[in-house]
Amino acid sequence: MDIQPSTNDIVRDLFVRTADENYITARWCAMNHLNSDFLWLGVHCLEKYMKAALLLNGKSAKGYSHDIVELYGPLKKVAGPLIRDTLEKPDGLSIGRWAGATTPEFLERLLQSGNADNRYLLYGYVTRGADLFMLDQLVFDIRRLACSLDGAVFRSSDVGAAKITNRQLLSQNPLFHPTLHMPLDALIEGKSESPVRFAALNLNFSFAPEDFDHQAIQASGAGRNPVLARRILDPLASDDVTAVTEALAVAEWFLANVQASKDGIIEPIKQAMLEARARLSAA
Repeated sequence: MDIQPSTNDIVRDLFVRTADENYITARWCAMNHLNSDFLWLGVHCLEKYMKAALLLNGKSAKGYSHDIVELYGPLKKVAGPLIRDTLEKPDGLSIGRWAGATTPEFLERLLQSGNADNRYLLYGYVTRGADLFMLDQLVFDIRRLACSLDGAVFRSSDVGAAKITNRQLLSQNPLFHPTLHMPLDALIEGKSESPVRFAALNLNFSFAPEDFDHQAIQASGAGRNPVLARRILDPLASDDVTAVTEALAVAEWFLANVQASKDGIIEPIKQAMLEARARLSAA
């Protein structure tokens, strides 16, 4: 019994379709300087494209949660050179500053600011003007992998018919992206202009058709320090008794009422509280 058509259909709808929607929305957020959602949606879409590629190539996608850094290792083993190692400035892009990065470096930085725990800005964030265009390149590389790489591109019942695998096709045509009949494909192939199509394709040198009318945007970095540092961690480390006392009360309130990552923020707060109380007792 061949269940592959059904499992492939499940993967494409659960992962690729929703990843396309996350990716398009991430681009809109970047263009409108909604940085925290750009970061979260950037991580989210890459996670789904990665899991789709693994599943469609006979690998499990369980146990990774939203960790795109952990997903990258097994995916790179499957894809090899089909995923570029370095993210370089696209031809035609006018941007004031481009600080290149390797693919692992960008994934680590994106996950640091866009991980699930940071949806509430527990750790703050940092973005760079190049981040959107690096995301475009990675989405292009990974979305192309949503197929059986070692399966035949064209099935033929003719004995002796020449066959080429998807891996060979993608290797020989590095600018080719197959049509997956998903939301992004509909926008690429569509002709009518809309805010959604503009968000998906403007300055998208990976996916936009050659005749797309690109418009300049202001690509700039941004950052935001975490409120927990301002209101809890920094005051707990100060020499001002009043500030420390207030911060201890705020920390107690936070631990009692807000759910957060144990290792990521709870334990650092508890440790800072212990050290602050020790200093108060010694004073």
